Amino acid sequence: MPPPAPPTVLVPSERAVVLLSCALSAFGSGLLVATHALWPDLRSRARRLLLFLSLADLLSAASYFYGVLQDFAGPSWDCVLQGALSTFANTSSFFWTVAVALYLYLSIVRASRGPRTDRLLWIFHVVSWGVPLVITVAAVALKKIGYDASDVSVGWCWIDLEAEDHLLWMLLTGKLWEMLAYVLLPLLYVLVRKHINRAGIGNTFQGGANCIMFVLCTRAVRTRLFSVCCCCCSSQPPAESPAGTPKAPAPSKPRESQKSQGTLGELPST
Repeated sequence: MPPPAPPTVLVPSERAVVLLSCALSAFGSGLLVATHALWPDLRSRARRLLLFLSLADLLSAASYFYGVLQDFAGPSWDCVLQGALSTFANTSSFFWTVAVALYLYLSIVRASRGPRTDRLLWIFHVVSWGVPLVITVAAVALKKIGYDASDVSVGWCWIDLEAEDHLLWMLLTGKLWEMLAYVLLPLLYVLVRKHINRAGIGNTFQGGANCIMFVLCTRAVRTRLFSVCCCCCSSQPPAESPAGTPKAPAPSKPRESQKSQGTLGELPST
């Protein structure tokens, strides 16, 4: 068996930049997860998709951070584990990014709501978690993930460069889905922008699109807005009668009416 390839020398500044990037990514993803857990009334469908994307990014950042911090010098079991986790999380992140863009397109352009959207969410889960899991398990079972000497990464483990078909597995475990995301994401957002321009709205609808996604699509926010509107309508004072208009005479009291009726009854008949 040939000796492992000599590692690519990484200067401390490169390693520091990668570690800082991983830490910031983990902090941002963790903050999104925390806000989703703290405020249940803001758990709309769009935010749930963002939650799953944040979980994938959080796992990806943690695995990359461990790989750069560990500074692997050769094949090992934790190298394979770190490579498998980063492969799964990174591929899943690409799928969830496309899923968020597709949901935005369907919500704004196609106005898709109801059971059809619920089925679409299940499809997002099956594809965005299932496909990366199948690819990662196959790569680990076939011993394609391992030490890459930092030649195609920045300190972490990925595809074993000693494998004969390592280029194919580089495509399957990340690069293919990354390139598809680069094509699909601009296409979906261009279609959304084209739909917005057809309404004469242009850039001024950016806030409206955010309102549709994160206010109108949130049931709790809709309920609160409706209750506020109802309270405002019910608290308006009655309109006063115009000046100079005679007021209607007050209705007679029941006792007075009964007394008058009794007086009329006592009058002698003619």
